[in-house]
Amino acid sequence: MKSIKRILATLCFIIIFVVIFGKASDLLMHKQVEGRWNMTAKVAGFFNEEPNCFDVLFFGSSHMYCSVDPSVFKEVTGLNSYVFATQQQPLWITYHYMVEALKTQTPQLIVVEINKINEQEDFMDEGTNYTAIDPIRLSKNKIDMIYESVPKGQYRYYIFNIMKYHERWEELDELDYVRDYERETDPDKGYVRLTSASNEIVREDVTAITEVKVGAEKSMLYLNKIIDLAQEENIRLVLLKAPSNATAEEKMFYNGVARVADARGVDYVDYNDDQLYKEVGLDLMTDFYDQRHLNESGMKKFVDHFGRILIGGDDHNVEDQ
Repeated sequence: MKSIKRILATLCFIIIFVVIFGKASDLLMHKQVEGRWNMTAKVAGFFNEEPNCFDVLFFGSSHMYCSVDPSVFKEVTGLNSYVFATQQQPLWITYHYMVEALKTQTPQLIVVEINKINEQEDFMDEGTNYTAIDPIRLSKNKIDMIYESVPKGQYRYYIFNIMKYHERWEELDELDYVRDYERETDPDKGYVRLTSASNEIVREDVTAITEVKVGAEKSMLYLNKIIDLAQEENIRLVLLKAPSNATAEEKMFYNGVARVADARGVDYVDYNDDQLYKEVGLDLMTDFYDQRHLNESGMKKFVDHFGRILIGGDDHNVEDQ
């Protein structure tokens, strides 16, 4: 009897410790919750959405979250969507974001932007990792994501991020204590609104580039795992390269994605090809925030074209690309 009481007391202590530890971690965690780059709020906001409310989920890096505004996408397609993406997000984190999203959503379509297929490193920088990992709730999937995303020996700093942020006590302000983002949805559904336009955009027509470069082993592994997951869940998958004024070398890596997509029977469309670029009507002087990212003006043109392709309302469909 005493041993049972001792076990119960130990379990209670562990539970209380974990709860307090978790609350302290949430308090001290660095947060991006203000302005257009409020990535903590955008990721956390996904978990406050109603289950099974999205027809389409968009995943990827900044090339994804600046290219689709779900409100504009709904005007074009009638479909509800969310952009579940973070900056510089490698494909191994994208895969785990898909796993996380499918816990609560049953989309008809998943779109993955493949900008990071040319990533040559096995691990991203700390800022990229913490931005993507911190807002995800602790689970087996989060732990798996950590193990794939950071070098051995650093796991504990991401599982128990209080170890990373324990010196932030003196920096805490009202936002750290209130944490409205834990209870609210993101009004932009993950979209990052870029309104200014650069007049220094350079573009070369890379349509004639046929050479293929294969991404690094880890990136290719997770590209295939993304395809596997979509097929296992019986969800239509579209691999996308959003307009980004690709270089010739980048186009070679994108051609590698095209080859995998063809072999796996997956739809793929690259908006850096000259024909699609012209069909969208992108203007280098007005439609790009910088060399690689669409601004709001360019986004509207892109979504109008891509959205109609996805729902079959254009003269051609994704398979034609």
